[in-house]
Amino acid sequence: MDRQEVMERIAALSDRSFRAVENTVRALEQMKENRYPFLGNFLNVEKEESADPDVFVCSMPIVPEVLNPYRIVYGGVTATLHDMAMGWMLEHRFEPGSKFVTIDMQVNYHNPGKGKRLKAEARLVHQARELLQVACEIRGDQGELVSTSSATFLQLVRKESV
Repeated sequence: MDRQEVMERIAALSDRSFRAVENTVRALEQMKENRYPFLGNFLNVEKEESADPDVFVCSMPIVPEVLNPYRIVYGGVTATLHDMAMGWMLEHRFEPGSKFVTIDMQVNYHNPGKGKRLKAEARLVHQARELLQVACEIRGDQGELVSTSSATFLQLVRKESV
């Protein structure tokens, strides 16, 4: 597809579908400014203040684009918020430029994700060299526990050349 065809197809979209395209464009533009990944910008994930310095808090709005046919947040979106919150927490906790990748994650769902916002709270559980165990809870805007997760992250360490 060329630009003209894309523009014509966008012009023919419903208002709801157009808002999804608009959100996509906004997320792409924000990547240049805040250097967050596209998906975090697309989901409007935002860091929040935490009363506990050992707990990292972030949240995202619940919008129609993240709802499944049952009008609750897709489980994959919830799992993505878990992964982002835990990874983001590690990036804030360690020296700038540290990089982490998820090597294992378990998510348990307790209640449907509904309301206006999901709030994630992540904390470091244990560190053994480059392996880090992290836990996260996600709650709805009424305080209900939506899901819990635990994950193992690998800290990528650049080997010194000899």
